[in-house]
Amino acid sequence: MKTRVHAIAGALCLLTILTFWTSTIISEVFGSYETIAMVKGMILKGMFILIPAMAIVGASGASLGKGRRDALVSAKMKRMPIIAANGLLILVPMAFLLEARASAGTFDGLFYLLQGVELVAGAVNLTLMGLNMRDGIRLSGKGTSQDSVKLTGRETVAEGTMAFHVTKPEGFDHKPGQWIRMTLPNNGGSRVLSIVSAPHEAQLTVATRMTDSAFKRGLKDLPEGAELKIAGPSGNFTLHEDAAGPVVFIAGGIGITPFLSMIRHAAQTNSARNMTLFYSNRDPSAAAFLAELETLAAANPNFQLVATMTGLEAGTSAWSGETGLVDLKMLARYLPDPKAPVYYCVGPAGMVSGTKEMLAGAGIANDRIVVETFTGY
Repeated sequence: MKTRVHAIAGALCLLTILTFWTSTIISEVFGSYETIAMVKGMILKGMFILIPAMAIVGASGASLGKGRRDALVSAKMKRMPIIAANGLLILVPMAFLLEARASAGTFDGLFYLLQGVELVAGAVNLTLMGLNMRDGIRLSGKGTSQDSVKLTGRETVAEGTMAFHVTKPEGFDHKPGQWIRMTLPNNGGSRVLSIVSAPHEAQLTVATRMTDSAFKRGLKDLPEGAELKIAGPSGNFTLHEDAAGPVVFIAGGIGITPFLSMIRHAAQTNSARNMTLFYSNRDPSAAAFLAELETLAAANPNFQLVATMTGLEAGTSAWSGETGLVDLKMLARYLPDPKAPVYYCVGPAGMVSGTKEMLAGAGIANDRIVVETFTGY
């Protein structure tokens, strides 16, 4: 929802400024002084649309970009303050000044100087906002080319969760933690799904909670051998390059998918990186890939699995592991120095924001906290 609001508000800002800019040029070239005055009055009134829309874009963009290291996200975040300052410090004052002078019939040298400043500032914002819109489309995976793949199989990996296997396109190479956008052939619906499989595997695997959405129903009903489209790989939710430093994964539910790709890859490459996974679920039946993770932890001395169940009481006969939410006390029981690792967190929005606040409150530096929020699943 937040992503959609950000996109709609951004498009509204771009169209509003484009309308201001083109109407100014047209009125100056072809219109009378009366037409110019009318346009200036319309632009001033349009500020009551532009200013709230810019505020929404800035607030939603800052929220969506928190904790993300994507190059495209970083570029968008750097442009946003320039767009805001340009709008508030130049475009808004120019709108008031030009309207006042135009309504008084003062079309002198100062008017056209101010007019020139407004046009240049508008052109700058149009360019920066256009770049942000382009990068937003790239981040969604909608702006990349698609490959045809075939569904090779499906399996239930937990209560209400299924994994789907598809052929790997020729030349497809992904980093553990990246995602693809999958598009169905029947209704054209598409979703972003993290890649579960490691780069060395012969096929691609994704997994998802089977909620009652048109996309999920369509995916579940596809026969084996059916052709569908994928775009990607995309995303920069990948491990930092310092292989000597420890990492901590905190996953909630289906948020395990990008981490499983990383852990499988570490096992395949005999990585010496120290990894600890805190994996939170309601109960064992809802924990996707739990048995595989337990096997990987037993075989890899550098990988520690801490599975916790939030829907069980401590001491339940069906579960002998941790219970309750992942908190600082739980981290301290398993981490020699909780401030040493880089933390990666994926899961529902509430879980991710709560984890970020918890880690920040414990003195973990912001650049050592990397998050990805799963919404709509």
